[in-house]
Amino acid sequence: MRPALSILLVQFLAAGCTFGGVTPISVTPPPKRPSTLILGEIHVPNPAWAAAPQHFRGRAYDWLTKNPSFDKVLTEPPAEPIPDSITLTGTIVELDEGSAALRFFVGMGAGQAQAKGEFQILGPDGAELARFQARRSYLGGAGIGGGGMLDMDELVRRLGEAVAQMTVNWSRGEPLDATATPAGAPCAPQRGGPMSRGPSGDCR
Repeated sequence: MRPALSILLVQFLAAGCTFGGVTPISVTPPPKRPSTLILGEIHVPNPAWAAAPQHFRGRAYDWLTKNPSFDKVLTEPPAEPIPDSITLTGTIVELDEGSAALRFFVGMGAGQAQAKGEFQILGPDGAELARFQARRSYLGGAGIGGGGMLDMDELVRRLGEAVAQMTVNWSRGEPLDATATPAGAPCAPQRGGPMSRGPSGDCR
């Protein structure tokens, strides 16, 4: 096998199959384009998830700096309110590792790992402008050993990236899930067995 093809295959197998969704709860269009995004606190109800906010905020910040949509992205609240700023905050309400055995042998969405949260976008005065739920789910990797190739830390990071994208969509007056593309589309359910894990297309 050619070296380049081998590398691509390894990356594909390691990527696994994840998909996500968003449920708007209360959404008000932005009064004007926000100039600054402040990454606020991400809370967790379970002390065992103490590292999750760091993973979430780190990936969200990385994505926002690589895909600049605001004049500034701050990781700490400013000393004084910034006009035309918004704050992203929220709570990770569920982290479920699922079942690697069910993902591998059964498929069809069984045993999927999930990371879910409820998030708010606040104006400079602290008033809530938007509230939504978001999730990322892991269906299993491709090929032999596909039952558990993505750990929960990475699933939380992908949730952070997805929520960052949703926040940018909202800031542009677009639907929260406006960035849904073939590369981020849900994987079609796969039947069990080592040879059934290859997702079709470019789902994540």
